[in-house]
Amino acid sequence: MTRKQWAALTLFLLSLGVGGTIAAVAIIDPFEVYHKATAFIPPITNSTQIYSNAGIAKNYAYDSVVIGSSMTENFRPSQLNRLFGGQFVKLSINAGSSFNHKQMMDMAFSTHDVRRVIYGIDLEALTYFYKTPKCKMPDYLYDDNLFNDVAYWFNVSVLTKYIPKCLLTLGQSDPNQIDTMYMWSDLYTYGKDAALAGIEFSARRVEQREAGEKAELSHQSLMNVQHNFLPYIEQHPDTQFIFFFPPYSLASWYQSYAGGNLEHDLHQKQALTEALLAYDNVQVYDFQARTDWICNLDNYIDARHYSGAINDAMAEDMAAGENRITDAAQLEANDDLIRTLVEQIVSAGEWPF
Repeated sequence: MTRKQWAALTLFLLSLGVGGTIAAVAIIDPFEVYHKATAFIPPITNSTQIYSNAGIAKNYAYDSVVIGSSMTENFRPSQLNRLFGGQFVKLSINAGSSFNHKQMMDMAFSTHDVRRVIYGIDLEALTYFYKTPKCKMPDYLYDDNLFNDVAYWFNVSVLTKYIPKCLLTLGQSDPNQIDTMYMWSDLYTYGKDAALAGIEFSARRVEQREAGEKAELSHQSLMNVQHNFLPYIEQHPDTQFIFFFPPYSLASWYQSYAGGNLEHDLHQKQALTEALLAYDNVQVYDFQARTDWICNLDNYIDARHYSGAINDAMAEDMAAGENRITDAAQLEANDDLIRTLVEQIVSAGEWPF
């Protein structure tokens, strides 16, 4: 065989290998980038949100979405479908910034007619630069440029980990996977020891960061609201936006006090709520003063993260209009209760749990 023939054969075999690899990734498609998973080939949906969400947002049938951090991961779309009507999917991003959540909104609104958004608000997510993704996203999965999908086709983890995982579970697709995806509620230990782990308690009084007489958003939070919240609300007046403040445990509010941030955090919450309530297509719910939840550490795996039973209860409450905030006075009353509970801890010099 001549040198040219060897070169041609090598090029042919190389092309065959490249084409076969691309075809295998496109057909098995562990992250559902090109098509929804089938009953025969199950998807990869656990602990890979930034990858899985792209395919879910593009290829699933839905008209309602859940957006937010780990505080939203234990919602069950089937329950939300029953309570609110419509078809829900979760596009949660654990520990994401508001820009990360904006990326999920971009994908949902650009590919579907979204009727309803349930959005869990973490004030910490507003502290990042409004154009900064706290979680680095694989942008090549979220755009329409087929050529940069080379990063998916020849991704080492896709080829050596996720495709083999799909092949090992052929025919074992879970029909409830869209309902249970990202859920972690049954994976952890709950209770006082878990919730208070790592919290240094001190009865000393802490001077609080200056919050100002009037509740106003900090510059960074204001930029996040203006760029990552309000454009969707204003551009989609027929979409209902349901925002909620998640029920962090009382231990978490003590942490805020101990860090000198309690008043600042509550003022940020107040200012954000006032900005959102200016819109007719917005509802705001506050679960942070639910003493039956936040004072019972059996609900928590740490100071903030609560069980799936709490997500179920919040869904029921939001559907029924319970714990809804319609004016600033209601929220101020809730926040005053938090202040009172924290003051009781400091005055007593011990945990009340």
